[in-house]
Amino acid sequence: MLEELRAQIAQATSEIIRLAGRRTAIAREVGRIKDLKSLPAEDGDVEDALVSEVVAECDRVGIGRRSGLKILSALLAESKRAQGMKEGVTPTSIFSKAVALERQGVKMVRLDVGEPDFRPPRAVVKACSDALFAFRTHYTEARGIPELRSALRRYLGRKYGFEADDEQVAVTPSGRFAVYAALSAVVGEGESTVVIEPNWPAYRETLNHLGARVVVVRTRFEDGWTPSVREIEEAVHPNTKAIVISYPNNPTGKVVTARLFEAIVRLADDLGLTVISDEVYNEYSSRPCPSVLKTTPKKFILTSSFSKTWAMTGFRIGYVVSTPETIATISKTTSLMLTSVPEFIQWGAIRALDARAEIRRNTRQMRARVQAACEALDGIGSLEYCRPDGAMYLFPRIKSGETGGDFTGRLLDRGVSVTPGTAFGDYDDFFRISLGQPKGVILEGISRMGELLS
Repeated sequence: MLEELRAQIAQATSEIIRLAGRRTAIAREVGRIKDLKSLPAEDGDVEDALVSEVVAECDRVGIGRRSGLKILSALLAESKRAQGMKEGVTPTSIFSKAVALERQGVKMVRLDVGEPDFRPPRAVVKACSDALFAFRTHYTEARGIPELRSALRRYLGRKYGFEADDEQVAVTPSGRFAVYAALSAVVGEGESTVVIEPNWPAYRETLNHLGARVVVVRTRFEDGWTPSVREIEEAVHPNTKAIVISYPNNPTGKVVTARLFEAIVRLADDLGLTVISDEVYNEYSSRPCPSVLKTTPKKFILTSSFSKTWAMTGFRIGYVVSTPETIATISKTTSLMLTSVPEFIQWGAIRALDARAEIRRNTRQMRARVQAACEALDGIGSLEYCRPDGAMYLFPRIKSGETGGDFTGRLLDRGVSVTPGTAFGDYDDFFRISLGQPKGVILEGISRMGELLS
């Protein structure tokens, strides 16, 4: 009897694989027709209908919805592979091209990488050095050393008036890992997350890696990059678990009003979503910037980093704030993959949190760069942009009809590297300028843009 049942299981499994193969062949033909008719590679409405069908079928046959959605996720991934869908350009790919040119001896004006050229506070470097010579070079708790968690709690209280318990804070190996761990703690394979674009591509990349679906809410230049609460609500589906928000925004520099932020939070609360708020550029804001620690959703994760505010990109250290249960899940991910942030770096991070003079200096310099870059762009009639409220970027649109990708390529030949708008979503006629270089370098780069477009 047992052997017979096992044979039936093997037969059913083989049949599933054969059906998957048939489905993939059909998907390949669908891709060919899309190419002939110049149709979009992805169709959200079609995927929504499949999700609804799978959920209904799972309920009918007694399979858990999450398991069914995992199967659908695998099938969709195979369909996209069969149709030849490829990842688009990313900031990392532009970075690699610029570095390759520099190695060939080309003197580049680097306006592509999102890294401030400021030096980290001397107190941070000294604290790391002192910790090394004191042989503080061992494993720590995945959540970080207690001294750093306490320093973070004091910083959060000072900045946001948020009194975090010790179990609500964890140190992470970079802000990027904080984003990965936050998404993986909330969103499972086959489930979906709302992402407001244009935005940093790491959210989409992470969700794709997790086998989750990205549901995009596009904001528009004509609307000043302001998201619509109605469009966010329409993007939410039965399998949606979270919404990602990030203000000040990369690449636009947009900061939403407190009223709009609160409306998004209320919507998330009403729909049972987790708000994942990436606030890495919060200090680089020229207007009051809302935070989930001030307008606190029922379910939230704040992610941030020491990279931008304190110019500690190479230290690879970030942090998260959430509920004790979510922090425990995130810390398990840290422990599993990386054990902990190096101990001596954590001692340096403690000193960063008290480096208020450096924060003020870096913020002033970044605002001055924004002002100078805007004045320079105002003199180029073939470009238009929304003045940023914060962050360290400008996101101009090319009015001539040339794509951002083509312009980026031509500009690279003139020794200036920027990032095409397609790295941040469906924004083919835009490109991003990073203000991570001294003012003179930025102005030289913008001058070459003007010459190229004249």
